[in-house]
Amino acid sequence: MKRKIVISLLAVIFTVSAASHLSAERKHPSKLKYPPLEVTTPKVLDISLDNGIEGFMIEDHEIPMVNIVILLKTYFPEKEKYGLNEIAQWVMRNGGSQNWSSDKLNDELEFLPARVEIFGDDLNTMVFVNCLKKDLAEVVGITADLVLNPLFPEEKIAKKKADMLEDIRRKNDQPGDIVRREFTKLVYGDHPYGWESTEEGISSVTRGDLVEFHDRYFHPSNVLIGISGDVTKDEIEMELGAVFGGWEPKEVEIPVVPEIHVDEKENYNYIYKDINQAYMRIGHLGINSNNPDRCAITIMNFILGGGSFTSWITEEVREKRGLAYSARSSFGADPFALGTFVASAQTSAGEYSRAMTVIIDQIKRMKTEGPTEEELKKAIDSFLNSKVFDYDSKAGIVRRLINLKYQGRPLDTPEKDMEIYASLTVEDIRRVAEKYLHLDKMTVLVVGDKDQFDRPLGDFGEVNEISLDKE
Repeated sequence: MKRKIVISLLAVIFTVSAASHLSAERKHPSKLKYPPLEVTTPKVLDISLDNGIEGFMIEDHEIPMVNIVILLKTYFPEKEKYGLNEIAQWVMRNGGSQNWSSDKLNDELEFLPARVEIFGDDLNTMVFVNCLKKDLAEVVGITADLVLNPLFPEEKIAKKKADMLEDIRRKNDQPGDIVRREFTKLVYGDHPYGWESTEEGISSVTRGDLVEFHDRYFHPSNVLIGISGDVTKDEIEMELGAVFGGWEPKEVEIPVVPEIHVDEKENYNYIYKDINQAYMRIGHLGINSNNPDRCAITIMNFILGGGSFTSWITEEVREKRGLAYSARSSFGADPFALGTFVASAQTSAGEYSRAMTVIIDQIKRMKTEGPTEEELKKAIDSFLNSKVFDYDSKAGIVRRLINLKYQGRPLDTPEKDMEIYASLTVEDIRRVAEKYLHLDKMTVLVVGDKDQFDRPLGDFGEVNEISLDKE
């Protein structure tokens, strides 16, 4: 018994001694030193075909897979047929082509296995391809047939239109969807960025409209292509040339996105929804992606409300006061027009005014005080550390280059941005907050039941009450 006690005491002494020794050697995390953050972009090769198709590729021979992204510039349909582009993109993929009916196509891709998807928005159509190296020739051939020779069968058009019409009929089911859609319309006005599909517009789309969409935009001079994976430049240019080489060039004219003409002034808007919560958005127009202050604005917003639980809005509204289920902000930059600045929160109806007041107070604080040196350093470090993951996927790097080319921006923008972020000062953040946060131009939208509000929205200003369709 005594021996067991002695052994136990020795074990305790040894453990305490070892722990003390390790503790003496370990440094506090705040005192650890790390080498400067560096990212290396893999070697990027230009690829091109004689008919005008061009793009980029990065070889990656770690696994026998190939990724392809094809981007074509498109443009808004007429407002009366808004939604046409979405129908065309979906039916291209799900309607099959001259040589591949939809069922045959899906069976073949599942058997290989491989993935071919077509989607996008009003300003672009994107084709994504993923396959094994051994199946590259077959999958590229399938993809080319979909791109060049879509069938646009009437039954698939009818199915997509029916799905979209059902979405329109249910568009007011979710308050989150309402507040996002109606805020966008308020900020952009009658600009195409504020348009939405209607039952009449979707119903009026015909197969002829889809054929015209394809004839207008699907030409090699309008194609950007990105390749990554287990393939060489010679190999991929040979495969692409075999299926796309005969595609005749044709000049494609893409209209310029119109400027946004909105008389911005402080305004308050309310939408009734029979819920015991309040969904709110507060904001105004943002910036163009070519704005030289874009990086400073990004970090400013990261501190204000974009940095998750470390941001002012989240901390003050949610963590300290418990007023909202979610609270954040974003400051959008758009490559062709202007993005939007949005501060948002989802809270109980009986707390909405307190949450809104706190959010506005944080915006004022950013304009008048700005962050401390420590807050700025933490924000920059956190943001830059997150950007490292932008380089962990070669397919992601290629997609980013394609997007930059499509937007008409310098291809080294991400690398230049890293330098700008690292050099930002508190004065830079205060300057852009003062210049780009406009309290006198704020659009405020609250969705909920005003009878449950803790304070009338009219206390803040004249209220525009918006009636929802079929509500």
